[in-house]
Amino acid sequence: MLVRVSSCGTLYWSDGDLVWDDHLGHRQLKLAEGTERVLRWFSSWREPESIREADENPETGERLVRIARAMIRYDVLVVKGSSRRQREEEILRDWGPWGTSVRAFHFGTRSLRETEFTTSEMTAKTLLEKAKASPPPSPVRPSGEYDAIALPEPSPEQVNAIGLGDALSKRRSVREFGEEPMRLLDLSTLLTAARPTRPETHPDIPTTGNIFKTSPSGGARHPTEVYVYARNVEGLEQGIYHYDGFRHGLTPLDGKIDDDELVALAGDQQWTGNAGALLIYTSVIERNQWKYPVSRTYRVLLMDVGHLSQTVYLLATALGLNVTFTAALRDELVEDLLGCDPANELVLGMSVLGTRV
Repeated sequence: MLVRVSSCGTLYWSDGDLVWDDHLGHRQLKLAEGTERVLRWFSSWREPESIREADENPETGERLVRIARAMIRYDVLVVKGSSRRQREEEILRDWGPWGTSVRAFHFGTRSLRETEFTTSEMTAKTLLEKAKASPPPSPVRPSGEYDAIALPEPSPEQVNAIGLGDALSKRRSVREFGEEPMRLLDLSTLLTAARPTRPETHPDIPTTGNIFKTSPSGGARHPTEVYVYARNVEGLEQGIYHYDGFRHGLTPLDGKIDDDELVALAGDQQWTGNAGALLIYTSVIERNQWKYPVSRTYRVLLMDVGHLSQTVYLLATALGLNVTFTAALRDELVEDLLGCDPANELVLGMSVLGTRV
């Protein structure tokens, strides 16, 4: 029998312990002292008993053999030709180009047959009790020292200019923009995609933090924050703004960039330097963590941005604007521009908008 270290696991330190995370088997195992020697020994196919050769002391050699056998039982070491190894080979074939971290995340956040879920009624009851002791995080980024610039109220005629079916069929990703500035009223209309739709929703009302908008959001958490980089918008000074959906206004931030820096921020995509405005999307993870303290929730953050950006696509189509979405960003440059901390606010993508050519 030949064994080697599993390709579907990762090692990390936690409070002084070395932990093996088997993302395929959904298990985390604390490893005993000296385990590292066993892992290094079986970096290639070897007989389990061969680990005795790793130490001249017979007692230590026997201990290493016992560790190796335990590792085989828990799939830290896999047997050549076994069903587990065959499954790992399939995963490596299909996921290999994306690297270990991606497949670890995907398989580590899969729901299994025995995964337990609570009813919506039980969840609501639990959250109401939790809110009394630990209120949910704010549903909007604090404005800081600046006052919000009020946006004009959109008119229903704008968004109803074409029917939903036409908007869906005409929706396109277009990477060319005209020299005419975007109208402030059009930008205001686009931002209603991130505006609460129920008047009873307010950041100062002590509830479980549910927010309702025109796009769906897992658990009604709406972790997505929207920032506007106004490059060519009538009535707005060029610069970066944060959108406050509760006040339907823009709060100016300190970030300033020129067109070359904008292109660099957007992964050297030259066409972004001709845009009228960019809507940059970030995700405030604590809003979802408060309700869903499980790693699978990270998937929901990505879906949330997808829902919102599609709504922006449809609104832009109805308004006669060109639009496209991109996730090809240099995150660190975006974080510097927005002043956000990647430990708790994640850069996920942006919609690039402008007038038609």
